[in-house]
Amino acid sequence: MTYAGHFCQGEQFEGTAIIYSIGDTFLRCFDMDCHAFHHQTNMYYPFANFVDWEMANFLLQLNLSMREVNNYLSLSMMKKMLLSFWTAKELHRHIEDLPKGLCWKVCIVPTCHPTTNPVQLYWHDPLECIEALFNHPFYAGKMDYSPFHVFTAVEQVMRVYSEWMSSDRAWDLQMQVPIGSTLCSVILSSDKINITSVCGGKVAHPLLISLANIRMNVQNKGSSHAFLLTTLMPITEFIYPVTRICSVLEACLFHACLDFILEPLKKAAQFSWMMADPLRNVQFCFTPLVSYIVNTPEVCMLACI
Repeated sequence: MTYAGHFCQGEQFEGTAIIYSIGDTFLRCFDMDCHAFHHQTNMYYPFANFVDWEMANFLLQLNLSMREVNNYLSLSMMKKMLLSFWTAKELHRHIEDLPKGLCWKVCIVPTCHPTTNPVQLYWHDPLECIEALFNHPFYAGKMDYSPFHVFTAVEQVMRVYSEWMSSDRAWDLQMQVPIGSTLCSVILSSDKINITSVCGGKVAHPLLISLANIRMNVQNKGSSHAFLLTTLMPITEFIYPVTRICSVLEACLFHACLDFILEPLKKAAQFSWMMADPLRNVQFCFTPLVSYIVNTPEVCMLACI
C-alpha cells in the first residue's frame, strides 16, 4: 500500500469478503431487459436513431411542461425531422420503455397532532441505494472489502489512517460479524437547504446515503456521485398554540420518518443481505451505520437535545 508517497506496511483482516456465487451487475441487467434484442440493430432504441435520442434528451433537460413540449413539437421546422414522437405523451411513453433505475415511493405519514398540510414522505429504499453503489461498475477497484492496518514502516510503530476501513472501529465491527462476511458500512448525511430565497422561500430536507467502503479520493469528488438521494424528509408546520412544542413535534416527526425509512438497513445490519459487487461476486453483507454527517443544529435534534 502507498500513502502520501511513502511505502506503508499493512496487515489485512483475514477471512472476510468470501465470494458465495455469481450475481448480476447493472450492465448485465440492462442487457437482460425485455427490449434488449432491439439494441442489436438500434443502439438508441426505443428511439429511432441518434437525432431522435438527441432531441428527446434536449427536451427532457429543459424541464418543460407537457404543454410546452407539445407546442415545441408542433412547430413547422420540427415536422421536417423524422422523429418517433410528436407529443409529450409519446415521448414519455418512450422513456417508460427504458431500463428502470431506483424507483421513488411516496406515502402519507400519520401524525398525532394536526398540520397545515398532509405530511408526504418521498423516498428510495435505502437498501436498494446501497446495492446500487456496491454493484456499480464505476467503483470497481475503488472500494475496500476488508479492514486493514497501515503503518509508516515495517517496524509497525506509527499507524496511518487513510480510509474508514483502516480504522480500529472497522476492525472491531468485522470481529462482531460471521467469518467470511463483508461490512457495507453506511454513511448518511442530511441538511435543510433553501431552494428559493426570493420566490416563496421554498425549503427542502434531503437525506443522502453512501458507502464508507468507497475510497476517500473517489468519494470526495462530486463527479463520482458517491452519495445518492434516498429521501426527501417532510417539512411541515404543526398547528399547536405553544410554538416551542411545534419544534418538538417536528423533531419527533423527523425521528419517526428516519425509523421508517431505515428499517431495511437495520434488518440487513442484523440479519445480513446478499449483494453482488462490481465484478458480479455475491458477498454476505452487513450494513452498519458508521457515520452521520450533519451540522450542529441537526446533531442536537438527532441526539434529542
